[in-house]
Amino acid sequence: MKLLTKITIWYIAIVAIIMVVTMLIARHNLELENKQAEIERLTDRNNGIAEQIKTGGLSSVHLEGEALTITKWAGPIPSSKTTVEENTVFNKHIGRDEHKITVNSFYQSGSDVYKISSHNYITLIWSSILQSLAMKLLPIILCIVIAASLISRYMLSPFRKTLEALRSFNITERKQLELAPTTTKEFKELNLFVKDMTDKAIAEYATIKEFSENASHELQTPLAVVQSKLELLTGTNIDETQAALMADMQNAIEKLSRINRSLTLLTKLENHEFVPSDIKFCRIVKDQLALYEDRLSLKQITIQQQLDKNIHTHMHPALAEILVGNLLSNAIRHNIEGGAIVVTLTQQQLRISNTGLPPELPTDELFQRFKKSNQSADSTGLGLAIVKQICMASNFTARYEYDGGWHHLMIFFDKNVNRSEVVTAVKEQVEETVLQRS
Repeated sequence: MKLLTKITIWYIAIVAIIMVVTMLIARHNLELENKQAEIERLTDRNNGIAEQIKTGGLSSVHLEGEALTITKWAGPIPSSKTTVEENTVFNKHIGRDEHKITVNSFYQSGSDVYKISSHNYITLIWSSILQSLAMKLLPIILCIVIAASLISRYMLSPFRKTLEALRSFNITERKQLELAPTTTKEFKELNLFVKDMTDKAIAEYATIKEFSENASHELQTPLAVVQSKLELLTGTNIDETQAALMADMQNAIEKLSRINRSLTLLTKLENHEFVPSDIKFCRIVKDQLALYEDRLSLKQITIQQQLDKNIHTHMHPALAEILVGNLLSNAIRHNIEGGAIVVTLTQQQLRISNTGLPPELPTDELFQRFKKSNQSADSTGLGLAIVKQICMASNFTARYEYDGGWHHLMIFFDKNVNRSEVVTAVKEQVEETVLQRS
């Protein structure tokens, strides 16, 4: 709900409550005033009747049709010469209750004491009051809604323009944010703050990007030199011990080079430097499977493919190749001799399952940097971290499970997919694969 809509609703509610309360207070005061006025009127009438009785000018003709009774009072005059009685009676002719007010006055004429009682009915009609309330409240609500619409269109226009500018802001373009001018003090302060923050973000992004590029380049250069020198040394006369040491050094340098490339890639992913596009994902999966056929043969790993056709995703093509390549490399590296891999691709997910030893860490932690299952010597510990970062950049979801000697790495293209049903289907398919192998 928009802020202005909330303010309008609150304002209407407050106005309605105030009007209802003031209307109730006004009704109460009006009722009291009507009662007091009627009591005074009836008292004056009783006094007039008493004067006529004293002068002898009262006849039955004067009393005809009057809501008045005159009776002789046996006994002395009460201390309170005037009493008021109030009660509610139902008027069947009009179908509602009425408030009856009776004023009793006591007078002495000669040796006789007379009681003169006058009464009348007063009625406050609630329907008229509610109608009056509605007639006042509806125009007020209409005026508030119109005023809110005008405020939203004109007064909040700079705020909406600032939001639109922020939505279109892309830090990778390194363009300063341009905000619409405004005469409102609060919006000026907001624009100034947003401008300062985006300028700082652009400067920091440029610094980090330059550092990561320079660090990658400066590391790769000495690594390449050391590697070339080692290759030259291998061509000289060396014994077996020296050859073994040089092989270990070569492996360490290659691993360091892979770590450098992986960290550089993670930095680029975090900086959103890859622009996504619509790609044919099934073709990339097939190409990556073809690249890993030799490694599968070396470890005597059987592979089963269940790939749907015409699977398209929205991501950068290079990231798609890295994603599938890392998953396949992980499945081969952490497999066993004579193991198996099952690759399944549907409209909802990419799933790669492989046999292997149980992980030594909780599966959720394996997506963190430098967290390795079984501490494989040739693993950098960054493969699944890159997978997770690619999924975040592509709005996918990654999940890792281990069950019954099988590792399951699943990439969900749709975050709203029912994962429990997918996991159940995975287990059923793996059971079928195990039965086929046996």
